Amino acid sequence: MGQVVLNVDRFPLANVNSISEAEIALVLVADESKSLATRKGTDQGPKAMRYAFENSEVFKREGKTILICPMRNNYLNKKILDLGFTSRNDLYSLICELVTNKIIPVVIGGDHSVTSIAIDAISTTLGKIGLVYFDAHPDFVSSKTDYYGSVITDSLDRLEEDNVTFVGTRAAELEEVENINRSGFQVVTPLDILEEGINKIIDKICKRNTTRKYVSIDLDCLDPAYAPGVSVPTPCGLTSVELTCLVKHAVSTGIVGMDIVELCPKYDVNDITASLAARLLSESVASIRSGYLS
Repeated sequence: MGQVVLNVDRFPLANVNSISEAEIALVLVADESKSLATRKGTDQGPKAMRYAFENSEVFKREGKTILICPMRNNYLNKKILDLGFTSRNDLYSLICELVTNKIIPVVIGGDHSVTSIAIDAISTTLGKIGLVYFDAHPDFVSSKTDYYGSVITDSLDRLEEDNVTFVGTRAAELEEVENINRSGFQVVTPLDILEEGINKIIDKICKRNTTRKYVSIDLDCLDPAYAPGVSVPTPCGLTSVELTCLVKHAVSTGIVGMDIVELCPKYDVNDITASLAARLLSESVASIRSGYLS
């Protein structure tokens, strides 16, 4: 089981202190009120991820904190603000403010339902947007709404239907399969990645989706061997390198927001999921290209 995490004031990659300076803003939402998972604890995910970043993504030497360089790209020309914790109720207005100022929100959850709030806020300013949705589950339940399993249903009228891609999907209910078939959304399963190869999948994701897209990452898209600390672990998932590679390419073609959600530290093993989430944040932020520039 995971350990109780200590407080860390902000992510070490944050390098500005005000919205007026920022290009990318990290927003932490410690809420799992819309989750029906039997494994509870995703409200502790943001704190655990910050702590893991402090311990796995930096070197400390002679009183200095030195950021580890991402595998590709860097933070040198990016202005990153850690806005700290906000409530679920305040998330919509905060993201509206960020988007109005052409700042890319990066939401750290918490349960996956925060995605529908983010999409709602962004589309209020920009109109319909594209979506790349990394998740073991399509979250396309329509018989129940306003919870973590109905994110897509709750966001349908805000999405460009020809610019939605699910990645890592492997645990869908029948009604979700039927909803996907009616929608025409693109689906990439782990089997597709294995059979077609990573480069073809990158092309599928990047060619279909516009620059004005949102990238959502539920850590359960990963195989539990790489990410045991999630609320709904599902076998036969992505490897850590596959996910990192696909996300880096997805964000590099232009985004207007992203999130990383469903880290459940209570069920983590030696912080490997939290550390992977921290690395995913590092690699993602380093590769982000703003969709506002297009």
